[in-house]
Amino acid sequence: MRMRTKLRKLAIPLLVGGAALTVAEAARRIFRQNRLFLPSRHPVKSWDPADYGIARDAVEEQWFETPDGELLHGWYCRAKKPIASGLFCHGNTGNITVTADVIPHLLDAGFNVLFFDYRGFGKSSGVPTITGVVSDGVTAARFHDTLRPKNLPSILYGFSLGGAVAAQVIKRHPFDALILHSTFTSLPEITRVAFPRFPLHRFAGNFFDTLSVVRRLTVPLLVVHGSADEVIPAWMAHQLYDACGVEKQIEIVNGGLHKDLYDRDCDALVWAINRFASELPPGARVIQVEPETAADRVFDSLLRFMRRMTRRRKLAQISL
Repeated sequence: MRMRTKLRKLAIPLLVGGAALTVAEAARRIFRQNRLFLPSRHPVKSWDPADYGIARDAVEEQWFETPDGELLHGWYCRAKKPIASGLFCHGNTGNITVTADVIPHLLDAGFNVLFFDYRGFGKSSGVPTITGVVSDGVTAARFHDTLRPKNLPSILYGFSLGGAVAAQVIKRHPFDALILHSTFTSLPEITRVAFPRFPLHRFAGNFFDTLSVVRRLTVPLLVVHGSADEVIPAWMAHQLYDACGVEKQIEIVNGGLHKDLYDRDCDALVWAINRFASELPPGARVIQVEPETAADRVFDSLLRFMRRMTRRRKLAQISL
């Protein structure tokens, strides 16, 4: 009888504690989801690359499927005299057309580039999640390898949140170099900057820890940032640069804000990227990546099957 009474007394705080943890975790996920991803299905001008200064004969529209069955949309753009080929991970807003005006500058730098949209952005199917967009980045990296000239070095380029995505991707797929453009050090730190008066960083989680990835980086790094960035302060760029223990370069655009670096000093950035890419060796470097587990492969196969079945049902309903 005494034992039952003790168990009942213990059950109440355990239930309350469990409920509190559940609510906190739900709040953390909702906060991250609402603050991190602001996708749009609509282009800035149109879906015609020519409207963003990209010659039609320089771009090929691409579609590719993720392991869990989402269809991702992108453009592979080819420079006239390429010296490298890269994968571009864009930021958290809109879709590829928001940063499409960067493509002509990258092409001028001799940089072939695969621009793509994460799930839920632009024409890509699905709904964005943290693990989902990272998986999309890995899928795009593998697809990029099927497109790029094998005699050219491969570069992973991440802008803003895309830099944090790129840092996670390079842990899972090899590249010859990494470019971080206006990228934050970690999710809690940028949350602390965005909300200095509220302890919201406690809900951010630490999945996007770019700084820890840079510390273990084994390929060259180029950091690009604006000195007056109003979203991600420049001291984060210097932290990323200082943390890197291998070949590294940093390009700080004087007076540059978060989204205007190419508008403000296009020639300097084109030159910096061209120099950075030109100094890379032509052969692929062997770097250690996190291996995919058997459980991951089984889970991906299951998700792919479920997604395809859902798509078939939708198509059957439409045909009826």
